[in-house]
Amino acid sequence: MKTIFLSLILLCLFSVSFAQNRVNIKGKVIDSISRQPLELSTIAAVDLKDTSLIAYTLSKKTGEFELQRLPPDKQVRLVVSYAGYKSYIRRFDFKKGEVIDLGNIALNSKMLEEVVVRAERVPIKMKKDTIEFDAAAFKTRPNAAVEELLKKLPGVQVDGDGTITVNGKQVSKLLIDGKQFFGSDPKIATKNLDAAIVAQVQVYDDRENDPDHLVSETQVQKIINIKLKKAIKKSIFGKVFGGVGSRDRYEAGGLFNMFRDTLQVSVIGLSNNLNHTAFSREELNSEGGFDRSGGNTSFNGGRNWGGGIEKITSGGFNVNQNYGEKLKLNLQYFYTQRNNVNESANFQQQFLKDTTLLTRSSNNRYANSYTHTVSGLVEWKPDTIRNLRYNPSLNYNSNNNTSASGGSTSNNFDMPVNQSVSNSLGNGHSTQFNQSFYFHKRSKNKSKESFTISHNLSISPNHNSNFNNNDVVNYQRPDLSDSLHRLSVRTSKNASGNLDFSYRFPVTKKLIVDVTTSGIYNKTSDQVFTYDRKTGGFDSLLNNQSSDLKRDQWTENIKPGITYQLNKKTQIIAGLNTQWQQIDNNFVTSKLAQNYFFLLPTVRVEAYGVSLSYERRVNQPNISSLQPITIIYSPLYSYTGNPNLVPGISNTYYINFFKYFNDSQLGIYSYGNISSQKNMAVAQQTIRSDGAQTNTTVNRDGRPSYSFSVGVFKRFKKMKDWQLGSSTNFYGNYYQNLNLLNNVEGWQNTVSYGVHENINVNWKDVIDLNTGVGFNQSNTKYNYDDFRNVKVGTYNISNSLVVRFPKKIIWETKQDFNYNSQVAAGFKKGVNVVSSSLALQMLKKDRGELKFSVYDIFNQNVSVYRYINNNSVSDVQNNTLKRYFLITYSVKFNKLSTK
Repeated sequence: MKTIFLSLILLCLFSVSFAQNRVNIKGKVIDSISRQPLELSTIAAVDLKDTSLIAYTLSKKTGEFELQRLPPDKQVRLVVSYAGYKSYIRRFDFKKGEVIDLGNIALNSKMLEEVVVRAERVPIKMKKDTIEFDAAAFKTRPNAAVEELLKKLPGVQVDGDGTITVNGKQVSKLLIDGKQFFGSDPKIATKNLDAAIVAQVQVYDDRENDPDHLVSETQVQKIINIKLKKAIKKSIFGKVFGGVGSRDRYEAGGLFNMFRDTLQVSVIGLSNNLNHTAFSREELNSEGGFDRSGGNTSFNGGRNWGGGIEKITSGGFNVNQNYGEKLKLNLQYFYTQRNNVNESANFQQQFLKDTTLLTRSSNNRYANSYTHTVSGLVEWKPDTIRNLRYNPSLNYNSNNNTSASGGSTSNNFDMPVNQSVSNSLGNGHSTQFNQSFYFHKRSKNKSKESFTISHNLSISPNHNSNFNNNDVVNYQRPDLSDSLHRLSVRTSKNASGNLDFSYRFPVTKKLIVDVTTSGIYNKTSDQVFTYDRKTGGFDSLLNNQSSDLKRDQWTENIKPGITYQLNKKTQIIAGLNTQWQQIDNNFVTSKLAQNYFFLLPTVRVEAYGVSLSYERRVNQPNISSLQPITIIYSPLYSYTGNPNLVPGISNTYYINFFKYFNDSQLGIYSYGNISSQKNMAVAQQTIRSDGAQTNTTVNRDGRPSYSFSVGVFKRFKKMKDWQLGSSTNFYGNYYQNLNLLNNVEGWQNTVSYGVHENINVNWKDVIDLNTGVGFNQSNTKYNYDDFRNVKVGTYNISNSLVVRFPKKIIWETKQDFNYNSQVAAGFKKGVNVVSSSLALQMLKKDRGELKFSVYDIFNQNVSVYRYINNNSVSDVQNNTLKRYFLITYSVKFNKLSTK
């Protein structure tokens, strides 16, 4: 912690001392005729030496702007532009500490469509709500991927996992010439397409499903649209790669693209046993597969619940076709085969007054799945006021798995309690069809009157069979030792659909009224037949362990609301949803009818980057929790349903703040919420001294929980050949969970907090260093003496270094260090995974690459996690990838030149 704060102080002192020598330039942009200010004009400072962008900002409502802390001793071109106006261009020789006041900058309006002269290309333009970056103004290495180009754009940050943010807001999707590219995962495009094919990068708010701007400005995400060079639209390009290594490790894959003006076709394929489940050649090869551990203790204590070692084979295609400017079609298909091997060890301490049950168990699981997915998109925009979108998808999955586990339990008096052995064999298949329909129409005039229709439908039949053998020896109660050998056959069908109508009407310039009506239907059926092995086969039906559940639920909503605009930056949005529910639950021997009426208010106030909101929600209990029977899953575990459960009500208050300063590339954000629940569903447990437990679910009122997060991020203006960036995040949570254990009712209070600091340094694209430090602390206390208080502290250090020297040689090293001092004896407390690679680029334009990499040089990788619940502490360890060596060759191909 001290190291983090010391680093921040030194960084601030360095920034202040350096800023004293920097240049400031200011002015005011106005119309040359009306003399009115031009808000959101783009002001960009370009380095004359290499035409790269130094800094940019946007003019205020008054037309005023200021570019601060520009580098001295440079020849700079200042470009001031505004859509529909001729650009203002002026050259400067900056001197140390200089302050330049340009006064009024009068732009002349263009009578004809804007034409940008190539010699004086504008690096950044603001077109309505869209920021457009000219890719030529941001120099990248030969053969660089789109991700490297994005990292150079002002306000754009790409994290180590490929997550993209723009001015601190996450990118929800990345488009290629306005079209989808293999769904909503932007990493497929950013890590596999070359930066050299990009003409412009456009950034705008994701308002596709929010044309009326009902989502808070603090929460709206971004869309990035990559506009390609014209020559690319007549070419065929892509890449192929393959690699082999020690421990039978391998990887192979390829990407084929054919882009035309109105047609895009892409084919993709991969196969590997490196725990990589998505297509990104750079991710697969870069750093020798550094992120394929199969799970580890991250800085926030999270766990990869999938765990194990996985082999994946996947392939598919993506087709986009435009019919004029009004109709767009998309079709995607994917096939995925997964084979997972997961070996885990678990040590649990269950505290029961003066007795502590100590359970050590292990589980080996082998799972295979095969998935086919087809999806499509039809988007029709006949004019500027109407928009229609239809999105169907069909998914089919078949799977099979086997597992074997064993465990033994003793107590703190060194007495054996029980011993268990179990194995299972299962297989099944599922089908899911989804469709969504959306239509929006707004008024022809400039008023905010609009009408929206939306519809969703989901149908998902499933079938699976499971053979389970459970043998338990009970040392304290020998009469309760038992063996269960059963077959469970489950068939379920789920269907849900809704139809929503929404109408908004402006009463005045400041007041808008709206009403939304919706009808929702949910149908669920879950049929389970359980058979016992009596005569050598599973032919004895156990009626008391079988079930036939059916639920039909109708929900009707009428929600009137208002939007009141106090001023340009302040508004109030409020609504009151009146909801009716009619539910019919059918069990084997009984029925349960439920009818409910709820008033669900919502309100949000926004002002100057701050959003305050409140909402109330309803949570229906699962039908399986309502059935009035006891299901015995093993001699040590059973569950009894509770037909008296009622819906839970949650009340949540939110506060969000976000502010980004374009000229200094500084962002500040904060988030907080307070949540409470009434009639929440709580597990009620009874655990005997022999380790057997019975569970049910009951309703109880909850206590408030609190959480918050505060962060700041900044990219410093380029200092000679150095580019620096940093981000800091601090969070805290306070949760109060009710525990009902052995007829004792009490509260589990957990306070957790943490801080994470990340610093990245780049020198001439030759050296790229990213360093992250994280600390997290979790303290769990109980408000009664019989339960144990637990503290868990975790630390994380991550370093990533890329060196591109000498020419055509790339060195990469990555380190991930995780430490948890509180794990049980026999589990590794500290894990230090260091991996490295050496790549040689070859062929014309560096399109070929031969890479040698080693993963986990010191062979230390493990997956360890500790979690706390119901007066118990569990430590879990999963098998992971161990040290291996890998040699990979990749080659890119392009039929035509991009010139």
